[in-house]
Amino acid sequence: MRTRRAVVIATAVSAVLLAYYAISWAQVTPVRERGTDFSASYVAALLLRGGDGADLYDQRVEHARHLTLLPPGTVINLPFITPPTTALLALPLTVLDPGLAFRVWSLIELVLLVFGVWIAIRAGPWPPRIGRGPRTATLAVAVVAGGTYALLLLGQIDGITALGLAGAYAAWRKDRPRAAGFWLALAFAATKPHLAIGLGIWLLARRDWRALGGAAAGCALVAAVSLVLVGPGGIAGFVSALGFAAGNTPGASTLGIPGLVASWAGNGSAAMIIGIAGALMALAGCGVLGARSRGRPGALEASLAGAAALSLAASPHLLPHDIVILAPAFAWCVARATATDAGEWPGLATIRVIAAWALLGVLTLVDTGNAAPAPPGRLVPLGLVGIGVAALLLSATRARAGTPARAALAQSGSGRGAGGSTA
Repeated sequence: MRTRRAVVIATAVSAVLLAYYAISWAQVTPVRERGTDFSASYVAALLLRGGDGADLYDQRVEHARHLTLLPPGTVINLPFITPPTTALLALPLTVLDPGLAFRVWSLIELVLLVFGVWIAIRAGPWPPRIGRGPRTATLAVAVVAGGTYALLLLGQIDGITALGLAGAYAAWRKDRPRAAGFWLALAFAATKPHLAIGLGIWLLARRDWRALGGAAAGCALVAAVSLVLVGPGGIAGFVSALGFAAGNTPGASTLGIPGLVASWAGNGSAAMIIGIAGALMALAGCGVLGARSRGRPGALEASLAGAAALSLAASPHLLPHDIVILAPAFAWCVARATATDAGEWPGLATIRVIAAWALLGVLTLVDTGNAAPAPPGRLVPLGLVGIGVAALLLSATRARAGTPARAALAQSGSGRGAGGSTA
């Protein structure tokens, strides 16, 4: 009875939030449709289709082409700064009107996000007696994270990245580290590589050489495709665009540790140094989590989730929609927490995970579109660092307890283990 009540409440609240997102998305004006974040990829795809791939990162060419889609006198500042592969992904939608293309793209990204969470749930370490209800509720709560609101309204690409993270987790659960590394690297390198620096450090610290080989293959594939699309000149343009992006977006509007510092101390040299130092500490935390998870299959869920959160926190260009990347991580952490609670749903450990995810969702909604100076400053970085610290404390506790590597393995799920075979 308690489980059924919790499932109904969680699903109902999630449905209300998703309905609110859908209503807001439906009210996006035609002009705004052509000026969303997706429109930058759409314009880049138009250039790619016209054989002008080398000009993909020429901001004057990009801006002039973008203005042709908008009413006269419109002021817009949406440079194309993502890898060339994002333009390739948007290429099929250039046969559509830019407004319709935005709508289709937003729905595709939402579907990919749902699919990624479903993969994480299916692969997670659920106790055998947990039925569909808790899994469905977990799916609903994961998908309505605060970042989903911005994802829909801006037509962002994070659904692909979330799917890649979920695919990597599922591959590790099936003892396929090469595939795990490949899917992780492919998803981030093709869309938002700046968000995965900490995950790369986590991989190195695990000394999972097969996963690292798979990651190298994923990065090489993205690099080869990008070179074919835009040539050496376009690759150089992409590198220069990264520096341009750093100065184009106000630091105080970003949600990583550098954004937190900028929201309090401004954009001076001292704030920059403090922000970089904080980001390096977050990356060091990713390394510690990776090292502690080595040879400990049952530590995969907390370790990978914590590293993903700290990796996002370390980014100098983190925005609200990027938080949806953690939705699959929430799902697999609920599965592991339910196993810790001996199959009770929701037990104490599960409630803690859900509360942390709900709090991060609230912080994300508060920070969406907010660039006001402190106090209170950016709030999302505090939530991300809190998740990372919780993962570090949990990994330290388990390391001191000397938990056998296979003692916490899953009872169910599509995987055979968590980064290792159970045979």
